[in-house]
Amino acid sequence: MFKYAFEGTVIMIGILFSFYIEEMRVQSNNVEIKNELLEDLNTAIKNDLSQINEVQSMLNKSIGLIVELQDDMNKKHIEMSDRDAVAKLIDVNVSISFFPEDGIYTELISSGSFELIKNKQLKNRLLDIYNNKNKRKMSMEDDIDILVNKYIEEIFSNFRIVISYNTFDGEFYGAVVLDSFVFDEKFYQSNELHGYLSSQKISGFMYGRLLNDLKKSYEAILDLSEEEIDD
Repeated sequence: MFKYAFEGTVIMIGILFSFYIEEMRVQSNNVEIKNELLEDLNTAIKNDLSQINEVQSMLNKSIGLIVELQDDMNKKHIEMSDRDAVAKLIDVNVSISFFPEDGIYTELISSGSFELIKNKQLKNRLLDIYNNKNKRKMSMEDDIDILVNKYIEEIFSNFRIVISYNTFDGEFYGAVVLDSFVFDEKFYQSNELHGYLSSQKISGFMYGRLLNDLKKSYEAILDLSEEEIDD
């Protein structure tokens, strides 16, 4: 009787131990997948940081053009030719959006790997940037798009602008080529146009500030992610 009880106990312990070994193997495999995803996320974040730098450069260029144009307006249009003024008006565009590579973050969530992240600060940073800050970014972009579309409509109609388009030039959206125009001195000197430019400049500064916040968050995530992988 004792023999059978002992054998049964040994068998039970063996079964439980095999379950334990399998669970450890699965856990180790899941952690490996999580770390691989974090490495992929780091690559995506580095791409995002590069894109942010390019968008900021384009924003700064537009803000610089606005400063030049308003200076010319304030000096009664003696600083540049009609053609230069219209060309600069066309080039002003603060509706340059940053599109994050969020596919890896989505995979982290859907695969359950996000829950395996031990660093709470990293988890909070990821949730903040891909949810809260992304919603704020999209809301701001919608407002800027409305402003810029109205501005484009006004300058193209008031200056009777005709353009062609080089789709292979420029960082993101191609390049506009000014073919012809009819210069409207009254509209150029108007408070309305001056106001459109000021609104774009403010929007450019605000979006630029948001991009700076995103950069700091991404850089912090990179450091925290490396710590999580090495842990």
